[in-house]
Amino acid sequence: MGFGGSVLAMIQSLRANARPKHHAYQNWDKGEKLIFKNKYKLVSKQVSPEQLAQLKTKYRTKIEKDQKRTLFLTIVSLVIFIPLITFGIFQFFFSISQKNYHPYVSEAEKQKAEITIGQISYLLDSGYEWLNKSHYKNARYQFNRVLEVNAENKDALFGLAASYVYECQKENSNCDKAGELLKDYISTFGSDTKTDHLSTILNSSN
Repeated sequence: MGFGGSVLAMIQSLRANARPKHHAYQNWDKGEKLIFKNKYKLVSKQVSPEQLAQLKTKYRTKIEKDQKRTLFLTIVSLVIFIPLITFGIFQFFFSISQKNYHPYVSEAEKQKAEITIGQISYLLDSGYEWLNKSHYKNARYQFNRVLEVNAENKDALFGLAASYVYECQKENSNCDKAGELLKDYISTFGSDTKTDHLSTILNSSN
């Protein structure tokens, strides 16, 4: 047998002994598919109409419960946050308006605000000095300035009543006004030696 015959015989031997790889792979693939198919097969369970109705009712109840809870939380949030937001907006614009607000202040109010405790003492002293000098109008002007700041100032009310009493005594004028103011003073603060003295002067002048 020559070289060519030996090669041909070897090729035929290899073909005869060759394994059917393609056929084996196909069988393995089918087997694996069968295993996975049996292992992961979807199993459906049959339920009765009554059970199905119960499941539907349970599911519907759960949905309604979730909807009610969501609605409740929404309402609570609106009730809490809307007033807070409204209040915040109001405070913001109100503070701006207050900063830009400049009320008109009359001259009398300016003078009233400018009068201090020390100035009140000065006005009272000045009023009584004018009263001792028989300048009743000047005295009343000073007493009235004090009363503009403090309408219940005892010394100013007494000085005002005294100015009218002495004016009634010396000039025979404003006697009714003097009696009215003296009566109001006594009803508010009570009588004492000073008011008794003014009452005596007023009675002797009438």
